[in-house]
Amino acid sequence: MKLTEFPGLNLNNKGQFAIESVLLMTVLLGAFLAVTNYAKQKNLLANLVEKPVQSVAVMTGFGVWKSGDGTGCKAPGKSKVTLGKCHPNSLSRSLSSNPNKL
Repeated sequence: MKLTEFPGLNLNNKGQFAIESVLLMTVLLGAFLAVTNYAKQKNLLANLVEKPVQSVAVMTGFGVWKSGDGTGCKAPGKSKVTLGKCHPNSLSRSLSSNPNKL
């Protein structure tokens, strides 16, 4: 069947590009809003940034790559030491001016 067989067929496509671009922008905007809404509900950005920033904050404040709860930081003869005394230079002389005496 040839196109010339339809008597009322209009081959003018001048506005098709504009209509398709508006439709494409609408679909992409809807997808973007759906993804951002999901990311807000699940706190994806906060979870992605929070842990590394916390560990860098502890490193700059106390000089060790430990967590803020003090786990893994033990001085000789003590079961638990605060994070401020976790630095390797202060472990042996914790609260003492004599490094051999605790």
